[in-house]
Amino acid sequence: MKLKADNILVLRMSGVGDVLWTTPFLANLRRGYPSAHISYIAKDFCAPVLYNNQDVDEVVIFKKDKIFKQLSFLRNLRKSGYDLTIDLVGTPRTAIQSVISGARNRIGFDFGYRRFFYNHLLNARAANYGHEVEFNLSVLEYLGVPASRKDLVFNLTDEEKKYRQGIYRSLALDGGRIVGMIPTGGWACKRWPIDNYIAVANAILSGPNNKILLFWGSPSEEADAKTILAACPSSKLIPKTSLRQMAALLAGCDLVIGNDSGPLHIATAFKIPVISFYGPTVPKSQGPWGQGHVVLQDKQLGCLGCNRMDCRDPKCMAGIHPDKVIKEAERLLGRVKKS
Repeated sequence: MKLKADNILVLRMSGVGDVLWTTPFLANLRRGYPSAHISYIAKDFCAPVLYNNQDVDEVVIFKKDKIFKQLSFLRNLRKSGYDLTIDLVGTPRTAIQSVISGARNRIGFDFGYRRFFYNHLLNARAANYGHEVEFNLSVLEYLGVPASRKDLVFNLTDEEKKYRQGIYRSLALDGGRIVGMIPTGGWACKRWPIDNYIAVANAILSGPNNKILLFWGSPSEEADAKTILAACPSSKLIPKTSLRQMAALLAGCDLVIGNDSGPLHIATAFKIPVISFYGPTVPKSQGPWGQGHVVLQDKQLGCLGCNRMDCRDPKCMAGIHPDKVIKEAERLLGRVKKS
């Protein structure tokens, strides 16, 4: 069904990786509606993922704020004159935003009571092909738009590329094989133990011309990265960055090793091979998108994919031995030819 639309609003207010996984959908939506104005509601900390993306005309930034500001946000949404909304997540908040927008056509999934907020209802079970990227792309079939593009999109600016060059020079990273390490992660139970990162970093640094670049975001993550740095002093630590500056630094890596996190998924957008660790989250739906990546799990456990945000004994992560990571890192780095 090809719905007519000149002013489209896409809703996916979730994490950095979640927003990134909608970029193939946006690329195909743009092809299907080349003259439409396409807006996208994103949380403030995720919005930079969509900057410099030609498939989006406007990023509408949502902030958790005082009630009167939230009401103002909804009033502005109503005034924007959207004629089609596409809710890719179906939370209570996005369902309400879809209705309040006043769009005559509202597409959404049949999640619980939220199904009553849309007049074009999609079957979530039928759409669940596997990965979140494929879930998002399933909406295109309803719209009669071919899903011809499936690559993630994160377009760096020339200024961001120059920023990377400057930081790499200052850290003496020019030349050699650069391994990015991301010991970060939104949930503590999604993080591989720091001692394991140290073991892998030391093994990699013992190889000829190998370099380690440590990534962090929050103060607690900086402390973890500095713990690795103290144990592996020839590693390099990135400075405090914005999300997009961090992405620019990731784009220069030859391999990335890290937890299931936004930065790890940004690395896959640059087609950098990643080695990732999965315990409470499910790699089939939330794993690295694309080819050539390695997902490691302790398959002996029956609690994998519990999706718990807190766990007193995250043995699913502790059970992934550093030797497996070192072996995979050596294999992937063997494909990189640098002097």
